[in-house]
Formats: sequence, C-alpha cells, structure tokens
Amino acid sequence: MLFTDSMQNGTTNGTEYSVTIEELNRQQVLIRIPSTILVILTMTIGFVGNILTIYIYGFRLKLSPTYLFVVMLACADLILCAVVSPSRIVQNVYPMMTTWDSMCKNHMCLSVFVGLCNCGFLMAIATDRYRKVCHLLKPQITMKAAKIITVFIFVFSAIQGSIAILYYGSIRKPTNYPGIYSYSCSAKIYKKLNYYQLGFFAFYFLLTMFTLIFLCVVYTIILRKMKVKEENSIELQQNRKSIRSALYPDEAQRRWSNIPKINDINQLALNSNEELSRIGSPSGVSPEDKSNLGTKNTVLLASKLQETYRVRRAREQTKRLQRNTVTMLMVTIILIVTYIPSVIAMIVNAILKSEDTMSVTAGIFYWLARHTLYINSSLNPIIYSFRHQNFIDEVKYLFGIKHKI
Repeated sequence: MLFTDSMQNGTTNGTEYSVTIEELNRQQVLIRIPSTILVILTMTIGFVGNILTIYIYGFRLKLSPTYLFVVMLACADLILCAVVSPSRIVQNVYPMMTTWDSMCKNHMCLSVFVGLCNCGFLMAIATDRYRKVCHLLKPQITMKAAKIITVFIFVFSAIQGSIAILYYGSIRKPTNYPGIYSYSCSAKIYKKLNYYQLGFFAFYFLLTMFTLIFLCVVYTIILRKMKVKEENSIELQQNRKSIRSALYPDEAQRRWSNIPKINDINQLALNSNEELSRIGSPSGVSPEDKSNLGTKNTVLLASKLQETYRVRRAREQTKRLQRNTVTMLMVTIILIVTYIPSVIAMIVNAILKSEDTMSVTAGIFYWLARHTLYINSSLNPIIYSFRHQNFIDEVKYLFGIKHKI
C-alpha cells in the first residue's frame, strides 16, 4: 500500500522532520497491542462459546421464550465475534492507514446492529423474568409473542445499523506533520454541523442509557420480590414444622419429612397401608380415637403424600425460576460493566478531542476502555456453563466426556 503524500518530509515551525505515515502508524500499533490481544481472546472464546450456546439452547433443550431470547442474543454475539472483531483487529493493525471504506462502513453497521440487539434482547429477557417472578398468575410471554418480539428487534436494529453507513467510513485526516495525512474508520467530518448525524449518534447513546437504566430498575424490583418470597417461604416452613412438632413425636416427624418422591399418584393408595404401619400413630392419642382413625388412615396418608409431592414440586420450580433469573441478572451486569468504560472513553474523547495528543500510557488505557464492550460476547457462554447444569451436561455429551444413561 502506497501513500504518495505520506513520503514527503514534514516541516513544522521551520524544522524539517523525516517522518512517514508508516512510522506514525507503527507507533499507534504499539499503543493498541494490549487492546488487540483483548479482542483476539474474546473473539476466540466468544466464537466457540456462542456456537455451543446456540446449539444447546436452540436444539438440545426445550425452547422457551427466555431460551429463545438467549439464542438470539448468542447469534448477535456470534456476529460480533465472526465479523466485527476481525474488522476491529485490522483497524488496530492499520490505525492510520485504513483506506478500506467498505470495511469501515460494514464494521459500524454491524456494531450498531449488535449493540441494539444486545439491548433489545436483554430488555426482553428482563421483562419475561419480571412477569414470571412478580406476576406469575397473570398471562406470560408466549412463544408466538417471543418470536414477534425477536423479529421486531432484528428489523429495528438492522434499520439503525443501515443508517450508520451514511455517517461513517474511511476518513482522511491531517496529522501533526504538514503534508502527511492519515486514514482511519471514523464518523464523517462536515464543514458545518450535521444535525442528522448528531441526532443519530445521540439517539443511539440515549437508547443505550435508557436500556441500562431499565435493566437496573427491573432487576431491582425482581430481586426485592424474590427476597420477599424467600422470607415468606422460610416462615411458612417454620410454621409447618411447628405444627408437625405439636402433632407428632420426633420419630414420626422425622419419617414424615423423609417421604420419598412419588411421581405416580395412583401408587399412593396402594402403598398407604405400608407407610402407615411404618410411621405409626401419634403418641398421646386415646384408644377410642385410634379405632376411629382406622378407616381414614389410607385417605389421610394418601392426601399427606400428595401434598408433600406438590410442595416439593413447587419448591423445585421456584428454585429453578430464581436460578434462571439470577443467571440473566449476571448477564445483564456483565453488559453494563463492559459497556460503561467504552461509552465513557468515547464521550471523553468526543469532548476533549485528545486521542491524537495523549501520552503512551493514557493511550493504552484509553484503547483498552474502548474495547471492553467486546468482553461481553465471550463471558455470556461462560456464565451459562457455570449456572446451568443441563448446559454443562450437554457440552459433556457433545464432546464424549459423559454418556447418557
């Protein structure tokens, strides 16, 4: 690649400098080495992890609205790892010599698309979690509604990403050395203020901030509701334990609490006499009462076993709901933590215009902050693997580590 104007000697205040654009580019490459390594690592981990997420949640597990949103979120992250990240690496290798206008436009288009998809699907997941935790008895998001929401998010994000093409590309900029120009992927520079361009980037920024605030508020409400439910559950268990302690001796109470899981309710009546003889009658009951209990023991025991089974089933469902909600909360926190440094760095640079004048140390931290948003795409699959046992089992089955029984 040849830059005819870059081979000229620069002159500043009567002092002649023998500097080329290649040398200036090399200096910027060294500053961006840590951030480039970060992008390569997240790209590799995220590419493999998101493929596994799409395969397991989309084809191996029973698909629910939440899992559908998780799959679509993984698809967006996969686009980031497969297309956007390699483009970012090229820009870091040629920070001042990026003359590929099409690549720059494609990079910005997909970056906006993926960013809005992340915001949209995380809001959809938060809404679904809110309905399930706070309004369990009210109508929930159905699969049909989830698919409609998915299509809307993709279409809206694609439109916004397409608009970004109009205001982004390979831009020729002067350097500190007269006669030497750099080419980098950036927003187009207009002689007069372009309100359409300003409005587009302002809308994108405000929508991102609204998403972060929305997620914080919704999950705060969810956590408070979960805490209240947990306290009520503990209180209910204590009350039941007190009642059992008053009605039954320690031995009978222990046996009641150790009743095994029975999936076939019809089996309860068949096993009731055997269970009754094993548990025995409560102490302190008169002989007359014992004789009256004889004809009712089977029905009472079957009812008790049914209640125990239902309580256990409800408790397991509640734990699963809470676990999935906490998992989605962790994914949301990762998004917020990784986006904030990137957004702050871009705002500071837009206000101070200090990207070309900062020191080497400041430049390293600045570009690391700019690239933190890429971390989000690689950490989500790691969170799923630690939080979802079925996900771990399916991965083991896929690689032959564990065989299904």
